[in-house]
Amino acid sequence: MNEKLSAVNDSTIAGIGRLARYFGFAEVMGRLFGTLLMSPEPMSLDDLAAQLEISKGSVSMNMRALERWGMAKEVWMRGDRKKYYAAEHDLWQVIRNVLGSRERREVELALQVLGDSVEKLQSAGNELSPEDRQLAEFYLERIADLQAFFTVAQMALETVLGSDESVDFDAVTKIEIR
Repeated sequence: MNEKLSAVNDSTIAGIGRLARYFGFAEVMGRLFGTLLMSPEPMSLDDLAAQLEISKGSVSMNMRALERWGMAKEVWMRGDRKKYYAAEHDLWQVIRNVLGSRERREVELALQVLGDSVEKLQSAGNELSPEDRQLAEFYLERIADLQAFFTVAQMALETVLGSDESVDFDAVTKIEIR
């Protein structure tokens, strides 16, 4: 491979690995996704392990995670019994998969915890001293702000997740090779 192409490939894969780590995923998982994304052909576990210089066990474990997240899929190659994988190239779909399974759950949990806290504070009303009642009112105000924030976050997630349309990245950005 041409030196410049190799440098671009390596830096892109490393960048996707760092981005994955930033969002709480394993860096190796990001590097595997990046490797598949930058590969014009499906790759076997052996190919991935060799290219990234990591163990086949690590590749296998992280590929299962990528499949669960909908970021990669197993591809059947005629005449070969090895497992081959290809990246989900629709990045909009990748984002929806991650938001739908991880962030949606966390926002719903936050709203549930906040709702439970409101119920506890309201039910404790008669048991509280005047000072504690004042503190409980303060807590209720802050919790209401948090509930409003997480409700907006939930609406934003549902807006993104509710769209079945794929973003046409070619229409958004055109990069010409000279």
